[in-house]
Amino acid sequence: MTGWELGLPAGPLERALARCEAPAFAAAMQELRDEAAAALASPLRPVARNGGYYHSYFCPDHAAELIFEEDAPTQHQCPVCGRVWSGEPFDDSWLWTANRRMAQRAYRLALLWRLEGNRAHLAAARQILTEYAAIYPDVHSPRNDPSVGKITYSALDESVWAIPIAWACHWIWPGVVDDRDLLRTRLLEPAAAHIEAQRTPRIHNYENWLNAALATLGTALGDETLVRTVIDDTYGQTDQLARGVLDDGHWYEGASSYHYYTLGAVLYLAQAREGLSGDPVGNPIMRRMFEAPLRIAYPDDYVPAINDCWYHSRVTDEVGHGIPNGPGFYEIAAGTYGAPEFEAVLARAYRSMPRSNVESLLYGPDEVSDADAPPLVESNEAASGFAVLRPDLPSGSPGELLLKYGPHGGGHGHADKLALSIYGGGHRWGADLGTPGYGIAINDSWYRHTLSHSTILLEGEAQPPATGEARRYRPVGGNDFGIADAQVHWEQGPYAAVYARRVVLARSGYFIVLTRVEAPVARRAHVVFHHQGEITGWPDGRGGPADLYDNDSYGHLSNAQAWPAEHGVTVRLDVPVAGKASETLAASFAPLAGAGLLTARSPGNPASDLRSTLVTEVTAEAFWSAAAFVYGADAEVEWHSASADGPAGLVVRCSGRDDSWSFTRDGDASFSYPLDG
Repeated sequence: MTGWELGLPAGPLERALARCEAPAFAAAMQELRDEAAAALASPLRPVARNGGYYHSYFCPDHAAELIFEEDAPTQHQCPVCGRVWSGEPFDDSWLWTANRRMAQRAYRLALLWRLEGNRAHLAAARQILTEYAAIYPDVHSPRNDPSVGKITYSALDESVWAIPIAWACHWIWPGVVDDRDLLRTRLLEPAAAHIEAQRTPRIHNYENWLNAALATLGTALGDETLVRTVIDDTYGQTDQLARGVLDDGHWYEGASSYHYYTLGAVLYLAQAREGLSGDPVGNPIMRRMFEAPLRIAYPDDYVPAINDCWYHSRVTDEVGHGIPNGPGFYEIAAGTYGAPEFEAVLARAYRSMPRSNVESLLYGPDEVSDADAPPLVESNEAASGFAVLRPDLPSGSPGELLLKYGPHGGGHGHADKLALSIYGGGHRWGADLGTPGYGIAINDSWYRHTLSHSTILLEGEAQPPATGEARRYRPVGGNDFGIADAQVHWEQGPYAAVYARRVVLARSGYFIVLTRVEAPVARRAHVVFHHQGEITGWPDGRGGPADLYDNDSYGHLSNAQAWPAEHGVTVRLDVPVAGKASETLAASFAPLAGAGLLTARSPGNPASDLRSTLVTEVTAEAFWSAAAFVYGADAEVEWHSASADGPAGLVVRCSGRDDSWSFTRDGDASFSYPLDG
């Protein structure tokens, strides 16, 4: 351990040395040089202070991440309104990005020195690492929380920071003979000891990062006992994969950002153990984790922002913070497995960006094939409870409907069972909004609340956690129409002993949603739909002020109006469509005794991007509501007479065709889906 390098694998550097002059990796090398130049010019230096909470670095008014400026540690501008925030929590939260950026720069400076031999890069990497070593043992968190960082907010943040720090030390080891004892005894060993002391016995993305950091530090330091502990023991990485990844390959927390976040930790552990015992590459669960998000991704590669997922997450761009971007992940996947679906992600990404990420240089394939991507699949992710249908919306444009019915997702789950996400016309028309930063009030009052999702509320209160189940699923492709039919039972508060069911029926150009609620006593129910666009055709009849619940969540609705709807009602929206001015949506609601319709505007993500909100309101012990969403200027909907058992059927007219539907067993219609089965 006093020789040429620390104990991390030589493979990544060997591949980079073999590739650094190859044309296929010219952009990656230039990106390394550019980042090195930025590091040399940067004012950032390690600070002997515990960093703040990343999720507080968001504008409280607009839920947008503040603009990080390296030379402005006390000035933090909102990108939406331009307001400059200062003081706490923003100044401490600024340190989260500062520390991560310095760790990543040390990693890249050290790597570039090994590839090109510029001693200025060695000196800059050494300065970052030795300055951290000078302060690290003496910095402590002021908080008494169960799992904290020293220079970062949490032990999770410390782990994300420590992994590139360890690799940077590994690569500069030949050039810092006089500093080796300092780096070992005041940086690497204390970091390993601190992170090990913060482990918590649970299956969680958090613990995967602690395991990855300890495996990286342990491998670098030659501590195989520590490495075996975080791989093989209960709550080690092998156990995390076995119990945390569901049978369909999704991480159990049900948020694509956390799926990639956890996968990032798995990959960093794999990189530390490349060619050594404990490398998870041979575990088939790891490959399934790469595959799962691709099955539910929207046609434009954004991933559905389910639960606590970043709304901007996109397979071909950023998928989270503190981890590689999407192409970085799939460089590793393509280099490891060589599968066409992984190379297709890279081919799509590199049509609009250079192949410049460091993962391509260290772990990617020698070349990226430009072969056509496999067709998008329709699937029922049964373990996670994501039913994906892919009708054209509008006709001729790829669409997606995702019905969420599965497990809650733990602490990162949202209260939105039977929520429907809508994609069409090249836009996330009515998609789940995910989350902004956790440190702002609107996250709990809106983004995590049931009301921000297209689902069911009772008595204005958020749904309690529950796990639903699928009744029936059939894809659109190859069938007359697609089906996603799921149900849930709740057992708490106004939801006690309440049953709900949602049926989504999809064809090219439109879809129908039927919602059933059964309660032991009459409940005031809201069946909510959110959709991009402006209302241009208001309901017939006289509207008036809406009687909304007096709570923080309903307080986010603006321009709320109430309309009579017991005889059925249609609203027309002007909705955005890529490549053309707009498209018309006819949102038609079936007759329902005693029902009203609420129309409003509500926050998108960011909060300043308003959406249209349509709510069926009814007070009853049991009811069926039905809505048809039909796209096209000629769209018309005619509902058949309704009964206590729900709508009998409807006729949908669009794109020059008439489709008749029946929801009874004795109906005479083009398409039938009995609701009593």
